[in-house]
Amino acid sequence: MADNGASFNRPYKPFGMNVKVPEIGERTLKQAGKTLESIVKSPTEPLFKFLEENEELFNGDLTYKINKLYAESFTIGSAMRMEDEKINGMPSSFDMHF
Repeated sequence: MADNGASFNRPYKPFGMNVKVPEIGERTLKQAGKTLESIVKSPTEPLFKFLEENEELFNGDLTYKINKLYAESFTIGSAMRMEDEKINGMPSSFDMHF
């Protein structure tokens, strides 16, 4: 039983001495770089995507467009009311006080 040099109390080769560590190659370094990059970028990516999609809101373009559409709507409505008064006369008024 003692021929192989091992016993139940102590292994023949110490743990870890027979494990070979592979050389770190170019592919491994690229994968590690991509992994670290994704770890750093992943928390901020949704924020930057949201800011990019809603850029008009933050730089004032959306407010300008809303004001422009409101002015156009007011102008068109005013012109339509004026033409309606020309064609149909003044709108009738009812006296609700008796």
